[in-house]
Parts: sequence; structure tokens; C-alpha cells
Amino acid sequence: MSDQWKFVKKEDLMFEETVGRLHYWHYHPETMAGAQSYMVKVVVPEGMGHDFHRHPNMHEILYILKGRAEQWIEGEMQYLEVGDSIYIDKDVVHSTFNAGKGDLEFLAVLSPPEGWEAGTLDVSQQEPYASYRKK
Repeated sequence: MSDQWKFVKKEDLMFEETVGRLHYWHYHPETMAGAQSYMVKVVVPEGMGHDFHRHPNMHEILYILKGRAEQWIEGEMQYLEVGDSIYIDKDVVHSTFNAGKGDLEFLAVLSPPEGWEAGTLDVSQQEPYASYRKK
């Protein structure tokens, strides 16, 4: 390992279980000090998702690996399939739900690292987001 690169084997991933999804962190602030971006493989079980939220100081790129995503950006929704991706600027409200059969899997890349401390803010109970989709 170097300060400039790090190989990560699947058996060494940092695992995190959260409401509605599983995170398999390849690069995370706790495992890769000095990284300029972080990457996580997210697994969303059928019928679940990551409700409306925003990252005040980080942008995010999502890339669909498996399944079908119901992807919301502010008030716009599109379905994303395997191979599709989306760029989301910092502080833009978004959500991702599993819209298919079986697991939805996608990669999320977040940066810059200075934005990590501001975290992820849930806005799913606020209007207009609380009314965007039937639950």
C-alpha cells in the first residue's frame, strides 16, 4: 500500500448495514486517509431504497450494476437500468429506490473529502419530497 494507491479485495471491504440498504465500502474516510473521493457498492433489497436526502458539501455519481432503479432528482424521476449513471451536484435532493425484482446494486462515488463532515441530510418528511411518490 502507498499513500497514492490502495488495492482493496472484496474480503477486505468495510461493511455497513443501514435502513433499506447494505453498503460495501471500497474507499471510506476510515479506511483511506487522504483519498480525494470515496466509493461504495450499495445493495438495495426489493421494495427498499434510500429516501430523499442531500449531501450539502459533496457531489455523487451513481452507476447501476444490477437491477432497475427508480431515481429521483428533486421533482424529476427516471428509471435507470444496468450501465446507466447519473451525476448529482452537492446539495441537490435525490433518492434511489429498487424498482425491479431481486436486488438493486450500484456504485456510488462521493467527493470531495472535505464534504464528508456535513454528512447526509434526510429530507424525506419535508414537502414537496414527502409527496413525490406513493409509499
